[in-house]
Amino acid sequence: MGEKLTLSIGDTGRSLELPEHWESLETLPEDAPGTVAFGYRSAGSSAVVTLGPLDGQMMPVDRDEVVEGIQPALDEADATLVEVDAGETPAGDLAVYTIVRTEPDDDDEDDEDEEDEAGVQFTLTLNLAVENGEFLQPFLVLGYFSSHGDDQQALDQARDIAGRVITA
Repeated sequence: MGEKLTLSIGDTGRSLELPEHWESLETLPEDAPGTVAFGYRSAGSSAVVTLGPLDGQMMPVDRDEVVEGIQPALDEADATLVEVDAGETPAGDLAVYTIVRTEPDDDDEDDEDEEDEAGVQFTLTLNLAVENGEFLQPFLVLGYFSSHGDDQQALDQARDIAGRVITA
């Protein structure tokens, strides 16, 4: 099969190694310089993920604060918080992430004939602050994992990316 995909995490000297089913993707013009994009497509799910510099404030590195902070947005979007974690990585960096589940909008029944129609979507938002000797260098991982009949596969892939970034 293909080769594993290895992506640099900024200029930290760290890299993210991904299994063979992941491919490098083109970034968008509005993505911050230094952003990398990657994704996959299988019969059961697909994903598009970006990893780049965080341009803004990092989520609090406190699980309860994160839950309290995003709950109003989840209620408004009729979304479910599947997983949240915050703390120090094995390398001593700071990390916080959420995985949120959203259901397809039932109002889109006209699209039923589309064979690529996605079902449940899991959104991974991960902030990572890497110690570079002088200050913490923040990064954002943002991933959209769509189910095409296999919700568990999409969720497992989101969890896998979070784990790989945290242990990189």
